[in-house]
Order: sequence, then structure tokens, then C-alpha cells
Amino acid sequence: MKNKELEKQNFVLWYGLYATAKELDTVRANNREVLGRLLREYAEEVDRIEKSRRFCERIAHVKGMQTQGFDVTLEIGSFSNRDNNQI
Repeated sequence: MKNKELEKQNFVLWYGLYATAKELDTVRANNREVLGRLLREYAEEVDRIEKSRRFCERIAHVKGMQTQGFDVTLEIGSFSNRDNNQI
């Protein structure tokens, strides 16, 4: 894997899965140029991440409002003597 491909994979994974809002603020304060370059270079992937994150949050929000509970009960019936004789 080339260095550029590795950089892309690492950045996209970090940005999409691990970066918190606090970490992003810290990076913006300390490494604005590097973050800006990475965001420009991988804008397409970042855009996909942002869209999917918003979509998932919308789904979670809607599901949270419409929680449906159900009760599952396992009933084990006993066979009558007549049914046992037929088996």
C-alpha cells in the first residue's frame, strides 16, 4: 500500500469512526493547515461520511421516538396421553 493510500485510509477511518467533536476542535486549533489539506483531498469520502452520519442519526432519532415493546413467551405444552400414544 502506498503512503498516499495509507494516509487516506487512516484519515477517513479516524474522521469517520473515531474523531470526537473535542478532538476535531483541538486539531483545528493546532493543525489547521494539515486538516484543511486532508479535508480538501478527501472531500468526497468526508462528504459520504457526513451524509451517512446524518442519515443514521435521523433513523436513530425516529426509532427513539417510536419504541415498540413486545413480550415473547415460550409456551411448552404437554401432550395428552392420547397424543403420546400416536407419536
